Amino acid sequence: MLTLSLTVLPIFMLLLFGALLQRKRFPVEGFWPGVDKLVYWVMFPAMLFYQTSRVDLSSPVLPSYASVLAFALISVSLFVLAVCYFSKVGKPTATSVLQAGVRFNTFIALAVASALYGEEGLILATLGAAILIPTINVFLVISMVSLHGQQDSSKPAKSLPRLLVKELFKNPLILAIMAGISVNLLGIEKVFLLTDITGILARATLPLVLLAVGASLRVQAFKDAGSLLIWSSLARLFVFPFCIALACSYLELDPLVACVAILFGAVPTATSGYALAKQLGGNAPIMSVFINVQTGLSVVTLPLTMWLSHLWFGLQL
Repeated sequence: MLTLSLTVLPIFMLLLFGALLQRKRFPVEGFWPGVDKLVYWVMFPAMLFYQTSRVDLSSPVLPSYASVLAFALISVSLFVLAVCYFSKVGKPTATSVLQAGVRFNTFIALAVASALYGEEGLILATLGAAILIPTINVFLVISMVSLHGQQDSSKPAKSLPRLLVKELFKNPLILAIMAGISVNLLGIEKVFLLTDITGILARATLPLVLLAVGASLRVQAFKDAGSLLIWSSLARLFVFPFCIALACSYLELDPLVACVAILFGAVPTATSGYALAKQLGGNAPIMSVFINVQTGLSVVTLPLTMWLSHLWFGLQL
């Protein structure tokens, strides 16, 4: 476990360094929110396009991979909804707990996959992200609108299909994945200039992403934890990876494929959950707490989860 922890440690050190830079307002006030936008709209989409345009979509592991991740998503959703029902939680808060349970931080997942398993791990993680990002976004929009509708009465209500189209087609990560898969399916090995440019951007993405995620953390949020935080963290950091491990064992997936899949359950929830909660009437303040505390907890839980998964599947680094 020590070796694995030391491999993952630089990733969390970059997160902490980003938080320190933001706290010291270095290099200037307002710099890191700008980097956040650059990463979300340019750098990360470039990396997703580059990887999905090169991944082997004819791989026989793809259907099993999709089944494993879908099983875990459904299982965790049922767990969270049951917790919220028996806890008599309000619907806006329930949808934020649901987001905290099923969303995953793509940036950290791909960074850890690359650090632990190299290029092969990064390609597998990109494939997993290509499956989960659109699926989770569609699922959450439908869930939030179905459970409590749009809470902002000052704006005209939109139909569910319009909301889905808006959320999917304004998401640069989904658009990049769609573009990369389209290029891949068309059999185009290299798009003039675009492949080279996105390849260069892809190499610079992960370090910058980790600094930006770290800069978005707010230490104050760790003081506001409650029982819902415990349940949402349990769903995200324990139930999700455990369900993935069970499904991978049942389908007898390759150890590397299984461990990369488990990464999607071991990483904290995504920072984008706050924006969706605010837009569709969820409990945005509590979502912010979930994001910050889960990221802090994952410093300990992520290496432990991956160590246990290596033991479970017999993977040697």
